[in-house]
Amino acid sequence: MKILNIIKTAVLCLLFQSFTNECEAQGKYKIDGTVTGLKEGKIYVLNGNKKDSVKVSKGKFQINGKIEDPVEYIVIAKTLDQRKMNEKYASFYIEAVPMTVQINYADLSSAKLKGSKTQDDIYKYNAGIEKIKSKYKKELDQFDAVRKKYDDARTAKKSEEVLEAIKNEDSDARDRLEPMNKECEKAAFQFMKDNPKSYYSMYLLRSNSRNLKYDEAKAFYDSFNPLYKKGELAKYLEKEIENMKKGIPGALAGPFNTKDINGNPIKLDDFKGKYVLIDFWASWCVPCRKGNPHLLKLYAEYKPKGLEILGVSDDDRDHDKWKKAVEKDGIGVWKHVLRGLQFKEGTHEKINIDQDIDEGYNIHVLPTKILVGPNGIIVARYDGEEDEAKMDEDLKKIFTNK
Repeated sequence: MKILNIIKTAVLCLLFQSFTNECEAQGKYKIDGTVTGLKEGKIYVLNGNKKDSVKVSKGKFQINGKIEDPVEYIVIAKTLDQRKMNEKYASFYIEAVPMTVQINYADLSSAKLKGSKTQDDIYKYNAGIEKIKSKYKKELDQFDAVRKKYDDARTAKKSEEVLEAIKNEDSDARDRLEPMNKECEKAAFQFMKDNPKSYYSMYLLRSNSRNLKYDEAKAFYDSFNPLYKKGELAKYLEKEIENMKKGIPGALAGPFNTKDINGNPIKLDDFKGKYVLIDFWASWCVPCRKGNPHLLKLYAEYKPKGLEILGVSDDDRDHDKWKKAVEKDGIGVWKHVLRGLQFKEGTHEKINIDQDIDEGYNIHVLPTKILVGPNGIIVARYDGEEDEAKMDEDLKKIFTNK
């Protein structure tokens, strides 16, 4: 289940990320600003990894600089301490043109920038998203209430049983937001289609690429402005789209060599000559767990005809919860392994990626199921819960005459 929160995602993902490259400088930018609520003092500007202070005099300030790409992302804040920033800051996409900004010092997040075509596109797009979200105020309030309930329960160190029950409430609240998510997703795709020359279409593709198939993502990217295809964002998108080739029907299934839940060696070649449904799941994934009874029925029906199931769990950080979930759900009748996720000690930096089974299949959504044929070629891919009916149909066709 995929919740779109475009504005917040943009801020969190790009706060300290610079979209610069080594090409010739495109030009200079200038921002003339006025501040309500601050006559004399300082504000702070974050541009990529660059941080600087700007003097405010008589309620006015000016920011000047050079940008290497046609568009860059900056943040204007009261402090450089992220822990104190919360969401009270202004964030913009700027261009090599004269611009103006009006700021209320009491609430920087309400600031408006004029002169940047990219920022104009963002204002227009976000207005449409807010219109969609306004139709689901009740569902959004319910979702926020459940999340607060869960956070409060964790703070109070409630039992696992209590937390599990709240997780189920959270899953139900997410399900009620699915129509909104679909509308927001559709709006993003429509914007990219209607505005292929807008830089913001590049960002929207970054945010929504995981909801697209390889051919769809590539078609969008190919339609975009060549001027924007030299920076870091373009490099990221090109790599992301190339990675989409992993795990798609017709591709060779990614090999792996690991140990199963009982410590026995296991590799993909062990399933050669059989159809194997690889189930990417986790003990903490409520939709995954809800789907296990149905998987058990499929296994009972098609196992005698040659179907194998392999569970690949995203539980490397808690083996006990993984094993308990397998036992509780009664799915120990098929093989289980961990994905092999590893981090550099004390960081969130992934290491030994070649040992991560999820990476080999470009898995970004749980649950995801991949059907591999007897020859090791991927037959089908089922992302999320929506594809369950298609999976049932495919399995029926394959095994009807066996």
